[in-house]
Order: sequence, then structure tokens, then C-alpha cells
Amino acid sequence: MLSKVTFFLALFVAVQAHAGDLGITVHTVRSNAGSLMIGLYDTGEGFRAAVRNSTEAGLLNDRARVAGIALRAVAGAQTIVISGLKPGRYAVIAFHDENDDGKLGQSPWGVPTEAYGFSNNARGFLRAPSFSAAAFEVGESGATTAISLIYPEFFLPEDLIVDKPPVDKQ
Repeated sequence: MLSKVTFFLALFVAVQAHAGDLGITVHTVRSNAGSLMIGLYDTGEGFRAAVRNSTEAGLLNDRARVAGIALRAVAGAQTIVISGLKPGRYAVIAFHDENDDGKLGQSPWGVPTEAYGFSNNARGFLRAPSFSAAAFEVGESGATTAISLIYPEFFLPEDLIVDKPPVDKQ
């Protein structure tokens, strides 16, 4: 009987040893307004779906995510740790939901109006980066990743008007 207990205890410890912790630090949170939303993904398909749905459903109701976290925003940097991850490739999506509606705000043209960022500080051109650009390895000993949020800057139509000298009608 003792040998069976020892075997199961050894098996439990061995399984625990293969689980890694992931530390995620989000930098450049500019205010205490709203929430910081973080989603962790382990497939390209889930990552792409999260990007598509972030403006409608946010990240917390996403069934494709490995983990989803919502924190009260605190200006500066915020760090979380997700424990017990299997070794593999993961990517993180984060956004600062300043108006606290649970989703990433966007303009009528589909441009984000709230801060966002991806692991590896990956960026896309006129779209979100790919899973492979944002992905990193989590080994048995764990991993860390940092994200610097990007706050969109907008120009109002009146910013585009150039003052012209009056036309002389003589």
C-alpha cells in the first residue's frame, strides 16, 4: 500500500514540476480610469478570434483563451502571474478599457480608441500582429513577458485645416 501512495505522490509532484508560471507586466498605463484587460492564448486561431472580437465582446468572455484577467487600472506598470501553465507557445493581448465597458473602443473606421498592446511588443501594419509575432515560449521553469501599451493619437478635422491668408478681391 505504501508503494502505491509513494507512486501517486511522486506522480503528483512530477506533474506539478512541469507546470510553469508566467509573469506578465503591462507598462505605460496612463491613468487609474477603467480596467486593464489581459488575455492569454495558446493558438493562432484563438488569438485572431480574440483580436476580431475584442471590440464587441472584450477578452473575458472568450472561450479560446487560456486565461483572462480584468484588473482595476493603476497608472504606471501592473504585473500579474498566471500559474500552472503547460510548457508551450503563448501570446498575450492587453488593453486599457478606460471607459470600463468591457471591450476595446474603436472609431467608426475600426481604429482603436483605447490603449492596446501585445506580448513581445509586437506590432502589425494596419492590423494586429500575428500570433507568431507575439508568441513566446513558456518552459517548465516559467517565463516573463512585458507589454508597453500604445495609446492612439487622433487628429480632429479642424487640426487638418491650414490657415490661409485672405484672398484680396481688388
